[in-house]
Amino acid sequence: MTTNELETLPISRAQFLKTDIFKNVSFESLAGYLLSCKKITAEPGTLLIDPNQPERKLLVLLDGKLEVVLSSKGGSFSDFILPGHCAGEMSIFDNVKPSAQVFAKEKSSLLVIDADIALAMLNASHDLCLNFLQLLSRRLRNNNKVVCEEEYHIRCIEENAKVDSLTGLHNRRWLEETYTRELKRSNDGNFSLSAFMLDIDHFKNINDTYGHLAGDQVLIAVAQEITRCLRPSDMPVRYGGEEFTVFLPNTTVDNAKIIAERLRAGVEKIRVALSTGEVINVTISVGFTERQAGDTVESIIKRADDALYHAKESGRNRVCLNLGEDSMFLF
Repeated sequence: MTTNELETLPISRAQFLKTDIFKNVSFESLAGYLLSCKKITAEPGTLLIDPNQPERKLLVLLDGKLEVVLSSKGGSFSDFILPGHCAGEMSIFDNVKPSAQVFAKEKSSLLVIDADIALAMLNASHDLCLNFLQLLSRRLRNNNKVVCEEEYHIRCIEENAKVDSLTGLHNRRWLEETYTRELKRSNDGNFSLSAFMLDIDHFKNINDTYGHLAGDQVLIAVAQEITRCLRPSDMPVRYGGEEFTVFLPNTTVDNAKIIAERLRAGVEKIRVALSTGEVINVTISVGFTERQAGDTVESIIKRADDALYHAKESGRNRVCLNLGEDSMFLF
């Protein structure tokens, strides 16, 4: 190709060599195809690719910055294209209209290649094909990373929605899912399962006397002691207010009695020191029961709650076992 002919090309050899998408590609091998392309300048905000327009074209960014905006029912996602990279290649490959809008983020200089010319260039250069494969591979890896990060954040949000923000214990939403699953497992396999209901004694008086911030300190201290006294397999939940519940898988009523007494005695030793210098002594009452055939989450918690009520009616700071049919045993 003569010097005069080269002057008619939309980009110079120097611009060609600086463009990542043409890395390692022979300028001479594509010069004839470049004659059919055009170079444009886009002002900021110019819509360059529109899903509503069926025209397929490859845009190679020579200078400036592009913004890609993908809209869906879940919202909008945007990304940027920097000099040396391209937009619109997916429509070239799969012969489907564009899926995203592409705007000039700032004043930009672009090489515009029609779809049929772009395909002809790919057929003419293996190195160009390799560059596109590497580009698509990087974008796929990046998209996979974004998806994984989004899934991680979703899991974190879901987990946080099942955790009581004050005590760090699980909440009623988590209880409904996990207790149902654990009770089904115990019923199906006829495994031992015990359930606790715990209540902080005279908690209203604590709030009324020392204030709600002090009440929060008490709740946190009791939750920490509950966690300390239980085994990793046990399932403590802040049931609501000053009430807590625990499922203890594979636990007979005799072992549950030992754990319940350990909980009661452990909380009795708690001393919550306030900034005023005052100290709050804390006790709990505990009601517990064992799984019976045909139990639901509601029925087993109800028996444990009845035992809790009996323990409080019998003086508080007590442990009570409910075996059903008015069989209450105080310890």
